[in-house]
Amino acid sequence: MIYLNMLLTFMKISLFSFGGGYAILAMIQQEVVVKHSWLTLSEFQDIVAISQMTPGPIAINAATYIGYKEAGFLGSLICTIGVILPSVLIMLAISLSYNILRDRLWFKAIFRELRLLAVGLVAAAAILIAQGALTDIFSIVVFVVVLLIAWFYKPNPVLVMLGAGLLGFFLG
Repeated sequence: MIYLNMLLTFMKISLFSFGGGYAILAMIQQEVVVKHSWLTLSEFQDIVAISQMTPGPIAINAATYIGYKEAGFLGSLICTIGVILPSVLIMLAISLSYNILRDRLWFKAIFRELRLLAVGLVAAAAILIAQGALTDIFSIVVFVVVLLIAWFYKPNPVLVMLGAGLLGFFLG
């Protein structure tokens, strides 16, 4: 029963989340921390950090880890399939019908609204992560410094993460 529950949960997450990995984080947290209690908030934040550093989409990495933690290899496979399947089916349907619908106003309007929805979901994910990560003055200062460096100098993101991690390790 856990397998079916995991599959349906991650299909729902994938089906109703727009805007990519960071936008999906709020819904993953709601489902796996609040609703099903598969993870604690601290474990979820750790998964987000690990998922950001490992290759591949953050939602797939998180789903794979959550599935493995809860139900082993089969659980990780089921959660990964659950998070991928709706997107594959939707993109297949859109790809097959795009040439027919691309000039219709309602079709253009849907994509315009989805962009706005994605911005809101990314903002919600940022707020949720910030609540658990920015817990003291040091973490806030590191965040602001890294944000300013990234904004003005556009450095390599890997170097920014390594620098912030080393700063936190040695001074935090």
